[in-house]
Amino acid sequence: MDELLKTKTELPCPGGGGKIRTTYGDVMKKSKLSSSKGEYKFKFQYQSKMKSAVSKMESLQKKFEKDMEKAQKDFFEAYQNVISNADIIIKR
Repeated sequence: MDELLKTKTELPCPGGGGKIRTTYGDVMKKSKLSSSKGEYKFKFQYQSKMKSAVSKMESLQKKFEKDMEKAQKDFFEAYQNVISNADIIIKR
């Protein structure tokens, strides 16, 4: 998830003009983002929900990796069973 939080993004400047360049991590952690023409003041409750969403994604990612590891183990075990239990026919 660190990669996601380091991903660069742009927000439109609230006062018009250019864009504010930032990262998702900054939006989640900083209380405000400013430019010369305006600023965003973030509400903690929404940042907290964003942190919860990131935490949930991390949890799901770990579960996926664990499930994938088990599925791969099962696959190779099944493959080995197919090969080891095959009837062998030798042609002369």
